[in-house]
Amino acid sequence: MKNNEDAIRIAAYYNWQNAGCPNGQDEYFWAMAVEQLSNCSKANCNKTATVKKAATKTTSKAKSAACKNTASAKKSK
Repeated sequence: MKNNEDAIRIAAYYNWQNAGCPNGQDEYFWAMAVEQLSNCSKANCNKTATVKKAATKTTSKAKSAACKNTASAKKSK
């Protein structure tokens, strides 16, 4: 169960990053990750490969840096 939750968390994080790190949509990205991994398991594919595939979809380092800055700003509030 823990590994499944970790895979969902990682996929949700990369989906969030790919979307430009919007605020207040945690449940949306979690549900998206659950759906992606569910579809993957129905097709008998490797969940790790799906998570890695999602990770490679990040389009730019600048977007990633912007997300990190947003996360840092949230922590400091």
